[in-house]
Amino acid sequence: MDRQVERIRTDISEPQMAQAIIAGWRDLFGEMPTKEQVSMILAQNNLETGHRQSMQNYNVGNITHTNGDGFDYWQGPDWFYDAQRNKKTITQKFRAYPTIQDGVKDYLKLLSGSHYASAWQHILHPDPVAFSKALKKGGYYTADESTYTNSIKNLFNQSNKSNSYETALSGKLHNLHPVSKSNENEFTSLEGIIDSFLKSLFASGSLKQLYKRALPNHNILIKINSSDYVNAIEFSRILCLALDEELLATAYPHTDGQRVEVECQIQGPAKECFGAVQQMSQAVAETFGEATKSLGGIKISTQCLINNQSSYQPISFRTANTAYREFLLRCAQKGCHGL
Repeated sequence: MDRQVERIRTDISEPQMAQAIIAGWRDLFGEMPTKEQVSMILAQNNLETGHRQSMQNYNVGNITHTNGDGFDYWQGPDWFYDAQRNKKTITQKFRAYPTIQDGVKDYLKLLSGSHYASAWQHILHPDPVAFSKALKKGGYYTADESTYTNSIKNLFNQSNKSNSYETALSGKLHNLHPVSKSNENEFTSLEGIIDSFLKSLFASGSLKQLYKRALPNHNILIKINSSDYVNAIEFSRILCLALDEELLATAYPHTDGQRVEVECQIQGPAKECFGAVQQMSQAVAETFGEATKSLGGIKISTQCLINNQSSYQPISFRTANTAYREFLLRCAQKGCHGL
């Protein structure tokens, strides 16, 4: 243990998460949790990990690693602003778990431990408002309390109205494994909206992997123009997923703390590759605007430059995750159930 391991994205669906919570709860506490208790944990997990779209190595609570704690870990560059608003660069370690069961058990141990004992009582006797206040007092989050509380309350109500708990108990989920999309989730995620739209535009072929190995590589820089930094980061995350899944491109967002760009590497004829990336960027921008109507319809424009690379730093996991959670909080405030 205490080894550094590769960071692996481990998305699972909400029913799968509910199943793991139920199993972990029974193993640790010797009893079956109620639907309301499971929904409390799902609510916070949905908020903290963006419905598990940003979950790495089954770390369901983004629990950090300390030397000697007995867990493997993954790490990467990170940065934050100190009290004087000076930018500081750090390397952060996060616990890595071999299975979702291990990740859930450690998460439950953290929440039920002495430090968060008050918050745990509001899981045992479900009260999302009191739960959020206790987490804030315990230092679990630094976001605005009223915003976080409203989000936890809304997400609790949504999970409690869904059939995730019943599906988890039905016996239909035989194996827990990572999935790239939470199709069983009651929410229609932004990725789901975009995924459905893009699949109508781009067909996948059996020779894609062969093309990726055999054809020449091109670097395309995508400049993202938005009036809001958080929106630009969230759009860049969605765009990178689309480029990877639909064009087999390798894409990663970069930022200087104010502006956002995406570096894209794609294989194939230069003209066709450039056109495909342009079309994809425009399609995602249009769909992003449609999918965010409850937020006023977020306007994004893109500019593609071939044979260019970004001069900015790659976006760290913490920056991306923080922006994603802030974006989700905005959606929850606006009553947007699809983000």
